[in-house]
Amino acid sequence: MCGICGMVAWDGAEVDPDLVCRMRDVMVARGPDDAGLHLEPGVGLGHRRLSIIDLSPAGHQPMANEDGSIWIVFNGEIYNHVELREALIAAGHCFRSRTDTETLVHGYEEWGIDGLAGRLLGMFAVAIWDRRARLLHLLRDHVGKKPLFYRLHQGQTSFASDVKSIWVAAGKSLELDERALDEYLYYYFITQQRSIYRGVLKLQPGHRATCSATGVSVRRFWSPDYSVKERRSADEWVEGIDHYLRQAVRRRLMSDVPLGAFLSGGVDSSVVCATLAKESPSRPRTFCVGFRHAPSHDERRHARAVARHIGSDHTELLAESEVFARLPAIVWQYGEPFGDSSAVPTYLIAQAARQHVSVVLTGDGGDEAFGGYERYLTAGRSRHWDWLPAMLRRQVLPQAGAWLAGQFPTNLLAQRLRVATDYAVGSRAALAGNLCWWDGLRARLYTDTWRARLGDWHPVSAQDDLLRELNGPTQIDRALQYVLMVRLPSDYLAKVDVATMAHSLEARSPFLDVELLQFAARIPTDILLEGRVAKALLKRYARRLIPAEVIDRPKQGFALPLGDWFRSRCRGLLTDILLSPAASSRGYFSPRTVQTVLEQHLSGRADHTHRLWALLVFEVWNRLFVDGSLQPDQPLVVGADRGA
Repeated sequence: MCGICGMVAWDGAEVDPDLVCRMRDVMVARGPDDAGLHLEPGVGLGHRRLSIIDLSPAGHQPMANEDGSIWIVFNGEIYNHVELREALIAAGHCFRSRTDTETLVHGYEEWGIDGLAGRLLGMFAVAIWDRRARLLHLLRDHVGKKPLFYRLHQGQTSFASDVKSIWVAAGKSLELDERALDEYLYYYFITQQRSIYRGVLKLQPGHRATCSATGVSVRRFWSPDYSVKERRSADEWVEGIDHYLRQAVRRRLMSDVPLGAFLSGGVDSSVVCATLAKESPSRPRTFCVGFRHAPSHDERRHARAVARHIGSDHTELLAESEVFARLPAIVWQYGEPFGDSSAVPTYLIAQAARQHVSVVLTGDGGDEAFGGYERYLTAGRSRHWDWLPAMLRRQVLPQAGAWLAGQFPTNLLAQRLRVATDYAVGSRAALAGNLCWWDGLRARLYTDTWRARLGDWHPVSAQDDLLRELNGPTQIDRALQYVLMVRLPSDYLAKVDVATMAHSLEARSPFLDVELLQFAARIPTDILLEGRVAKALLKRYARRLIPAEVIDRPKQGFALPLGDWFRSRCRGLLTDILLSPAASSRGYFSPRTVQTVLEQHLSGRADHTHRLWALLVFEVWNRLFVDGSLQPDQPLVVGADRGA
């Protein structure tokens, strides 16, 4: 696992080596074991290495082919690189190391960029410089496990694993993208279509970009296909899960350094840990995090039960409200506003795990592949309205929902009813809806000037093309496909990648194995969610592996008890920051609306936990990356901004 970056000046002008090194070293946590630099006329490539496979100097990057005409920087793991290597040796290629990086070099020589992309199984962000063709190829894995940002500006292309690297390359001066901010408040994350900075893009999952002096060509090489369903018994599907999951775990045991797993006590991580215990030649290490004073958010008891059941060497970490002191360091690592509060416990558990191992397996992807969220059950309720006449169902219901939401723009119940009517008519736009800062409340949050800059833009309409591409036969299938393509890479995978790499820890997700995902996409939803039970089929399989008490308990999110903390021990800090002169003068938000929302939450009249957290993170991000008034190692303290 590594961090990659680079610049290409298409006119051949010299690239500043110091600038490439600064891009590279701002993400030193992604690769503390080695640093590499390649320079040639018009080109600079940088690499930070976290040594996982072949720890010898032979794995040094940037890496070239024999004659130096092809150069590569690579972040990730190719789980089928041994098989690809054998095919390349048979074709006459010679290898100097055991690394998967060298497999990519020769694979590109043999098959070209599209042929290479179609053969890879793993998680990866790759940049290949083809000197003869004068082409820069960027390649990102199927579901977006590994990040890859790029920017085209004044005849140059820059790219990096971390948006901070491109920020550094631009002299720490980039314009905020107003649409990205609107997306952030609506979803509490920024999608794969943009970044917080205007002109800085994310290469979307399952895509490759070919850059040249004439521009960039972006092409998708993979997307999940939900159009084909197979009829098998539930028991046959369970056997399929067993085959593909065990295969996925075995693939992810590839390591020359110690390996463990995150164990939250939920079904997904418990199944992965139980499978790891079966497949690993040694006793597995497992790690969890809990909250002493917030039992509703503490899953340690369930994690212990699983650890005892599978015989793992188990480590626990306690997190308290002092995590706010760490918030600047966490926001710094993400580089752009990221409002999923579970990033904090993920960051803390990664820190604890890194004291013992360099690689962890996670349960990420279980909910997405096997239907673990309430939104899938909600999507399935659309069929319950089929008895209504078509005109009433397709026109009157959505019009009524829209009218109600318009009449009560700041009322959460009215907004939820609007979502319910959209789902009832099978609206694809409903799949992209969200209720963090919903439309009416967000409109009141913005200043008049900022609202005018957005015009008629809306985060959901920006996804129209993607929503039309969803090919599942039912609304549940389309919801599964949408979450896999949008929410998974933009929220859950971004959260885990940054939190783990901040501590030089590599995270691997067996449930996101491409072959397992393709298998799961063929399962009919009436079996996947049998009896209208979320993740019913996976839970049937889980009964082979883990205690029933873990499977049958209500689902818990991996989150902080923020709502209570905001009303008690962190009350002063939250008020101090959100109502500070610095925050109020930025020109984005109405101070009166912020104060109203804050007072409603503190008094208990409304629950604005996620909305307030999103504002807090955005303000900290501004102080780190816009003002420079806050340093990553500087704790947040009450009273720090009086008079700012």
